Amino acid sequence: MEITTIVWMFVIGISVAMCVSYYNSRFLGRLVRKLLEIDVTSPEAALTLDELGLKESPALKTSLRPGTSFSETVIKTEDGRYYIAPDKVDIAKSKYRGKDITIVFLFLCLVALVAVGLALAYILPDILESTGGVFGEIFGKGGRM
Repeated sequence: MEITTIVWMFVIGISVAMCVSYYNSRFLGRLVRKLLEIDVTSPEAALTLDELGLKESPALKTSLRPGTSFSETVIKTEDGRYYIAPDKVDIAKSKYRGKDITIVFLFLCLVALVAVGLALAYILPDILESTGGVFGEIFGKGGRM
């Protein structure tokens, strides 16, 4: 595999991770922040999305399906009300806080990441080729002393 392919795989992977993090903190975090704001941490205190002033989106519905990490944090009762599991409050506060990343910051980070990817894709092969010659002379052609 070429080094440039590896560089671009890392750039794409980090970009996807940044976008998922933004999505989690901004959009899924909206429900979590509302629930934490009014301390909804028990089934008895659970509220509907309407009571929270939120609408159910397809993304939220998908994220709340059983077996997801989000559905382990935000519990949906049988009658369609939501609360945060008491043992997940600290995790919810840190994971879905949502005030750290703005869309502008995300965009600038992605642009910077692509710029670094471009630089590495063009510079790294030359560096490896020139240092490979040095290491070849030190260790011999087989790579061993």
